Amino acid sequence: MAVNVFNDTRFYRLNVKLDLLECYIEEPNDRSPPIVSEWSRLGAEFSSWVRKNVLYSETRNSDTPPSGCTSISDYDGQIDIHSGLALCFVLVVLTTLVTPLIIAKILDFCDGKVVKTEIADTHDEPSTEDQTVIVGTAQTSETQPGNVPLYNVQYHPSHNTLVTGCDLPSFLKRTVDCLFQELDKLLIEKNSGQSDGPLHSTVTSSVRLPRRPVLRTTGRRSSSPLRSSRDTAEDSTETFALREFQQHVIYNNVCTHTLLPESLAQSLQGDNKRLYEFCTSTCTVNFEQLTVSNFIVNYTVHLLDKVLKTMSPYHGLRYVSCSPTGSVRKGTKVGTANQSDVSFLFQCSDIVLSSAIDNRTNSDIPPGKLVIIAVDNENHEVPSKLLKTYKDKKCISPQEFLNAACELTEIALQKLYKEGRPMIDRLPFRIQRASSPGLYLSLDTRNVVGFHCSDIRVQLIPSLLLSTNKWIDPVNLYAVPTWSNVDVKRKVVPRDRYATQPLQVTSHDLYWSMSFGELEHFFFSKMDQKCTYSGVLGCHMTVIQILKFLFAPQSRKTLLSRGEVSSYMIETVVSYMLVESRAEQWTMDQISARVSDAVHFLKRALQNGRLPNFYINNPHLADESDFLKHVKFLFPGRQENLLADSSDDTVSKMLHFLDSRLTEYNLSDCVQSEYSEDMWERRNVNN
Repeated sequence: MAVNVFNDTRFYRLNVKLDLLECYIEEPNDRSPPIVSEWSRLGAEFSSWVRKNVLYSETRNSDTPPSGCTSISDYDGQIDIHSGLALCFVLVVLTTLVTPLIIAKILDFCDGKVVKTEIADTHDEPSTEDQTVIVGTAQTSETQPGNVPLYNVQYHPSHNTLVTGCDLPSFLKRTVDCLFQELDKLLIEKNSGQSDGPLHSTVTSSVRLPRRPVLRTTGRRSSSPLRSSRDTAEDSTETFALREFQQHVIYNNVCTHTLLPESLAQSLQGDNKRLYEFCTSTCTVNFEQLTVSNFIVNYTVHLLDKVLKTMSPYHGLRYVSCSPTGSVRKGTKVGTANQSDVSFLFQCSDIVLSSAIDNRTNSDIPPGKLVIIAVDNENHEVPSKLLKTYKDKKCISPQEFLNAACELTEIALQKLYKEGRPMIDRLPFRIQRASSPGLYLSLDTRNVVGFHCSDIRVQLIPSLLLSTNKWIDPVNLYAVPTWSNVDVKRKVVPRDRYATQPLQVTSHDLYWSMSFGELEHFFFSKMDQKCTYSGVLGCHMTVIQILKFLFAPQSRKTLLSRGEVSSYMIETVVSYMLVESRAEQWTMDQISARVSDAVHFLKRALQNGRLPNFYINNPHLADESDFLKHVKFLFPGRQENLLADSSDDTVSKMLHFLDSRLTEYNLSDCVQSEYSEDMWERRNVNN
């Protein structure tokens, strides 16, 4: 009989052999009990054989039967069925259950001894903080207490089955004429009421190459069954390209523009009516212009997306996807539609993100900043350019990450023009890299007649996903390079021109910022939903647009500051007011009161030199949304002060700029002398 015993890595086979021998005793024992059945006789014979061959004889190694015994292979005697079944059951249980359990316990005990010995040997060796074990799509890292582990999805280039649609030349060939048609619809509809003459194409009146007539599918080819396979393939490619154009360019042209009824102005009175008319006539961007701008940006980004997805990783950096972000997505765009923000998500192919360190672990790291620790691929012969060593840890450098993303985008633009000609030359705008710092695209739209914008600047924001859960994160957060030089105060050490050693990497060179684009969109969407359930037409977006037009910079080209306040600070102020108020306090007939309260809130924050980030360790937000408490980078920790790096001169210039802009647009009398009576800040001041 053979029994197999298994553990985690191997199995053991236990063979049990049972021999039945019939033996004769020369001098039978008279004291034996009388034999009353065949089963009793068999037991007596077996015990007699044991006494004779085991107790009174030497051990025999041979398999041959002892003298006086005969091997029995068949037994035809009568056996008591109940006793036989009971004995067989006991033997089966002992053989199949008890014996394997005992052997398994012995093996586990031996394996435990081996594991303890290996752990003891590991503790004797020097420890490394970057030891990482890949487990499926995530890794478990031996990090210090307080470090936030990061989980990665492994990239398998040999098993890449990602379908990017039709190739770039085919897409351009079959969608350029559709692009002209859509632009003509938008611009002709816009300018039709301004001219009494016949309608004409505003796009094709440019000095660029003329547009070819659109080839209609109907009547172009016959429906004969003798059509060649080439014609069928062309029709399939054209259909796929048109569907891709509709899905990613036309239907993806999400224009979150605040649409307000015209009769609303008639129901408002006094300062509320003045501010509403000021917002609709001056602050809000033209709807048709915003639609055309989004359409051009979507088409450009989709072309760049198609090229980047066909490129291999560059310096260990691989492009993943893109998505709109910023004021265009949130619906707070003001002025003109000449700027747009797009998030470019990248993935590290040669290194694995291990953990992130924030101010909870290291008090020297400012709140809102991160240091990302990574593990280099040992099979990679050349060390990754993205990694910098700091205090015996390999960290991802945000500056090297930004440089690699810029170089990869530059190569993609060159490949776009190389593979897209001559069709890309027919576009009414030109795609090129902007000369400003950072990663910007400049779309020359001077030939798009009727658009009234000479160019569109698209900021491409390279980012890394910060995944803190193995499967689903409550809200996606992203690590982005620090854009402004004033975000971090860095001590620049003069370098000796004859020095041969490279500059020492400091902790400031490794600080990443966090992007809350998806969280911001989620918060304002929930506020809109709250107002809708309350039957209230909320004015919070209108308040943000008025404040952004008055106090935020309208152009990113100028480097000189007149004292403008960043749009992020304005949205932070309104967010604090929203979370501590009720929906009925944001009706359209209270625009003046809410604008006045926001101006007082902003001035007090500037005078006190403190404006906490709304999403980092905000107890007010945590009380309203319990699920945000589980986002590891937001809670717990210290609050990030958005005015930490603002000097006294900068604050004084900002306060002066606020008053001057209100006076410039004759809106000073719309700001009250103090907070409104129904706002929580007024109650806090009185208390």
